[in-house]
Amino acid sequence: MSLIRLRSDRAPRGFAPSRFSRPPEEGQVRLLRRQRSLAFVGALVGLVAGSIAFLPASLLAGAVAGATSDQFLLAEAEGTIWHGSAITVLTGGAGSHDASVLPTRLEWTLRPRLNGLSLHLTQDCCLAHGLDLSVRRTLDAWRVDVVGPDERDSPRDAPAAKSVPGEHGDDAGKLAALTPVGQWPMGWLEGRGFPWNTIHPGGVLTLSTRNLQFILQGGHWRTLGSAQVEIRQASSRLTTLDSLGTYRVLIQPDPSTQVRPGEGASRSLVWISTIDGALMIDGRGLIGATGFRLRAEAHAAPGNEAALDNLLNLIGRRNGASSAISIG
Repeated sequence: MSLIRLRSDRAPRGFAPSRFSRPPEEGQVRLLRRQRSLAFVGALVGLVAGSIAFLPASLLAGAVAGATSDQFLLAEAEGTIWHGSAITVLTGGAGSHDASVLPTRLEWTLRPRLNGLSLHLTQDCCLAHGLDLSVRRTLDAWRVDVVGPDERDSPRDAPAAKSVPGEHGDDAGKLAALTPVGQWPMGWLEGRGFPWNTIHPGGVLTLSTRNLQFILQGGHWRTLGSAQVEIRQASSRLTTLDSLGTYRVLIQPDPSTQVRPGEGASRSLVWISTIDGALMIDGRGLIGATGFRLRAEAHAAPGNEAALDNLLNLIGRRNGASSAISIG
């Protein structure tokens, strides 16, 4: 007679269960390896993102100095390239001994976008309302929008080119009604060296823009919109007069260089005129691929000839009672 023994899964009393577990299956091994790879990639991405987020503002200052040939400097830069501040310095370039600074620090906030960047600038002395720049990439071009205080919360008008150059009265009136983008003391220009450090200009320079846009396409810059600079209560130490006057500089795209509407003009027209004052200046110029060119004439208003004689000799070529100003 044979005996039948039954096996029990339970360990016999007095024996501890095995400390060894089953080896992981092949699918579990692959899952563990994938999780470790993802963790490594995540850590690497976090390290790179953290490094980019804390790039020092000095890198931006160096880029600005290089792009302007050391003529515009961001000194004592603090913070990061994304949010920082610096002292704005205007100089005559590398090797120049002339330099002038603005009284308050320039602050910036730079944000990446899906197709570009946005930049917000503020400065208590000169950009009290703030200035916004938008850099974006389209299908075939880079576009830079200058957004003034009155344009932030409203859609931008489509800039229309004028059929007859010189008909700028309407644009001047619209620009004058806008809140200025910024204002700067004329004395800041002394940092550029001659002739500003000889003229010692005074007064305030204000900038207004309307639908202003720059387009880089095929290696060439094109312009849309308009800008206006007003020099208010200008003065100089070369005269005994407290004020020379107030002047307007209007800049508009040249419609004759615009191939199709909306694509911008390759050249801009410049008009300078006197609003009021003892020194009368009127002229016209161009801004294009070859730089800036201006031809203007200056003369003293009746009764101010003696007080302005030295200044007229300096700013241009004398032709009797007037002085011919030629730049570029």
